[in-house]
Amino acid sequence: MTSRAGRAIGHGLWILIPVLSFTLLSWLPATQAWWRSRKPIWLVIGLLLLVGTVTFVVSMGTSYDAFTGMLFLLLAIGGVIAAVFARQDFFGARPAAAPAPRPAAPARIATDPAVQAVLQLRELRSRAREIAANDLAMAYELAIGRPDLPATYDDGGLVDLNNVSADGLVSALTWDRAVAEVYVSARDLRGGYASWDELGALSGLEPSLVERDAERLILLPWRSR
Repeated sequence: MTSRAGRAIGHGLWILIPVLSFTLLSWLPATQAWWRSRKPIWLVIGLLLLVGTVTFVVSMGTSYDAFTGMLFLLLAIGGVIAAVFARQDFFGARPAAAPAPRPAAPARIATDPAVQAVLQLRELRSRAREIAANDLAMAYELAIGRPDLPATYDDGGLVDLNNVSADGLVSALTWDRAVAEVYVSARDLRGGYASWDELGALSGLEPSLVERDAERLILLPWRSR
């Protein structure tokens, strides 16, 4: 099974959570979409489905009648419909996008040695990204984004979140070791992340942690060790 097929199955199962949980978790997809996107509409829908779920459980505890059956159908159908529309907000929320091009520093500032050093690192990272975009095999051979591996090519301090080890995250980005090890284990278990959107939605990382070093991050296709 390809990683793309596996992700498609995962997304499908997520959409079917209301049915697979017999409506007990009909509120979960909408609530997760709200947590990722902070859109009020998903909070309202999630709360409505949660109230419906509680009502259904209470009704089941007394007697199973036509009202209970109708409520079950409404929760199942409503939960799935909500999940279908919430999918983009959940799996595509808070993307850790690659940094946007920065304007050139004014001439009087660019002559400062410290500024020149920063600009030089940016140029090195830009060249390394270009290599990765046009020749992936070379990027792997040059160990672009792998501060945990010996390298003869200067990539300006890039870190490949799909392949770097926990040690690399700790040393290059000063991540907490426990966070780095949990992230790497989960990443390798699922075969990496196909996009920044997917990483933002499924990795469990705090967005601020990724955004802090966004200019240094890159996401090459995952390779098994």
